[in-house]
Amino acid sequence: MTQEEWPARLARTMAAEVRRFRQVRGMSAQQLADRCAELGMPIARSVLANFESGRRPTLSVAELLVIAQALRVPPVALIVPVGYEPTVEVLPGLQAHAFEAAQWITGESSGRTGAGWAITDQDADDFEGTPYGMFQYREHAQTLATLLRYQQIADDDRKRAARVADSDTELRDALLRAAESTDSALEAFVERLEEIRSLLREDGLTPPPLPRWVHHRFPYDPAVKEAD
Repeated sequence: MTQEEWPARLARTMAAEVRRFRQVRGMSAQQLADRCAELGMPIARSVLANFESGRRPTLSVAELLVIAQALRVPPVALIVPVGYEPTVEVLPGLQAHAFEAAQWITGESSGRTGAGWAITDQDADDFEGTPYGMFQYREHAQTLATLLRYQQIADDDRKRAARVADSDTELRDALLRAAESTDSALEAFVERLEEIRSLLREDGLTPPPLPRWVHHRFPYDPAVKEAD
């Protein structure tokens, strides 16, 4: 295998996936071409047909993105056939588990430099330390989702307490104590979000916007001040 051959092999994989998902959607090549045009980037039916048949050697990144949107699949699904093939040639002559390759492309894990696509300590350090945003944004989203879940639990306990009969003070007090306990636990997630947002700014990145329901927990955040 040579490096010059790898782009052609990758293109064949992509062509097979375009064909697979076009058929899953029940779309003809002309319908796919029409949908691409609707999205603002016309790609002729002949171009799509030639790519699927191997007569056209590659797709541009722009074409890949538009075709993926037209097929309603993430772009990575056209590059890595997760679940359809156990391994892929992730780099010239280098086979990797399809899911691991997809995780690298989507920023869920680091690129691997060890033998046989094995992860090294340096890979892990680079993934944690490189200010490219995806890792921090993902943790930000997960932490915010947990914060929302805890907030809903506390709110539900308070609503239940409000509906308890006046005679059942023991149950009402228990529900209110549970809500207060949940509120206390929330603070750890608020602190972690503050830390993530601070680290993003230190790296020269812009933190994601905070939903309005959580603004009162971040009164000193610059983004909240601007929004309010």
